[in-house]
Order: sequence, then C-alpha cells, then structure tokens
Amino acid sequence: MKRTVVTVFCALLSGIVAPGILTMGAPVPVAQAAVGGYVNKCGGGKIFLNASEKRTFTLHNAARRDRNLKLFCVHPALQKAARAHSKDMIERDYFSHDTKGGNEDACERIRRYGYSWRECGENIGYNSTPDRMFDAWMSSSGHRANILNGRFREVGIGAYTGDYSGYQTTMYTVDFGVRG
Repeated sequence: MKRTVVTVFCALLSGIVAPGILTMGAPVPVAQAAVGGYVNKCGGGKIFLNASEKRTFTLHNAARRDRNLKLFCVHPALQKAARAHSKDMIERDYFSHDTKGGNEDACERIRRYGYSWRECGENIGYNSTPDRMFDAWMSSSGHRANILNGRFREVGIGAYTGDYSGYQTTMYTVDFGVRG
C-alpha cells in the first residue's frame, strides 16, 4: 500500500514557508465561524461545512480547476477525521500529524474513522484565515503536491478555532484519500 503523508510542521519550523503567512494572535471574526454552506458530498448529495472549511474547500477546487484537474468532493469519513484532528490539536495543545502521544498517524486515524484507503495524505496548519493557510500550503512543494495530486478525489476539511499555545487561532486539517 502506498501512502503519502506530507508534514507542514517541518516547513513551518524550517522557515521554508514565506514569512508573514503564519499569523497567530489575530482573532478570527465571529461571523466567519457562524456561517457556512453545503458542498458536494462524494457519492451524491450535499454535506455542510462551516465557513472556514467551505472557503478552504473552495480554494482547493479553484486551484484544481485552474489546472484542469477533477474537483474534490467531501467524503463524510474523511470529514469526521479532519474535524476531529483539528479539534484535538487545539484542545490538547499540540501540532502533529500523529495524535498526541504518538499512538496513531494520519492514515491510521483516517482508517479508524471508517475510510478504507488505498492511498491517503494529510495537510495540517494553523493560521488566521483560510486564504492565508491555503497560500502557505501552495508555497510548500509537498503540500501543493497533495492538493494537486490527480489521484486524490476525496477530501475532508476540518477547521477548529480556539486557544493554541496561548493564542486564538484556527487549526486546519485536510485529509485526502483514494479508496481501496
């Protein structure tokens, strides 16, 4: 089984990501968290995303559309996994693809949430807005590779706002998959 896990952590710590795109301490507008919308669910129908998740999803699909790639749909199991991971990182104050304590990596977590993958990947990050987070990912070759990987068609996007290391910020997780 091939699996792809790309780590934003190393890019952020090593300064590969352009200065100024990681903005902590800037409050996330309350209205942003209160509004969202429905997007295409894999297999048909719609699924509700909060405003930050929906904007992140829209940015991903715009980048794919610009390159003539098939658009993402949201898979409910990937969505649950991504939301849970963003919330867990905020609530337990850590930043890693591996669950705090190191007992589960991203692809194991995705499988635990019911997604039977043949290939999986994950982008994580924290920032004040979806646009800044997306710009950071697109400035990193590994993260951009996940976003533009033509094999990935299904995603889950989790955005959770709270106190992280003493700053109000939004934690983002995007889980990518190809079912096995």
